[in-house]
Amino acid sequence: MTHIVGLLTLYYLCDQAAAIRGLTAEEVTNCMANYEKLKLEFIDENPAPLGSRERAAQIRLGYAGFKAWERANEDWVRDMRAKARVELDLG
Repeated sequence: MTHIVGLLTLYYLCDQAAAIRGLTAEEVTNCMANYEKLKLEFIDENPAPLGSRERAAQIRLGYAGFKAWERANEDWVRDMRAKARVELDLG
């Protein structure tokens, strides 16, 4: 669980930073890599090779799973977004 919490924390930091101030090129690269890892946490099989149709299908499936998780955990998502905003304001 700790691994996915780290991915979620960075995801919501990226999400809020993009909404508040935009992202640098390096942040975009890091945030997109994290987002792909996060979506892959919501699939049951090993990730297919990068660039393959199978990987694209897994990413779509993972996205759907992640969004379902967000709907099922609205309070936690709201808290994580609020914590990300606080952290960004302090930075």
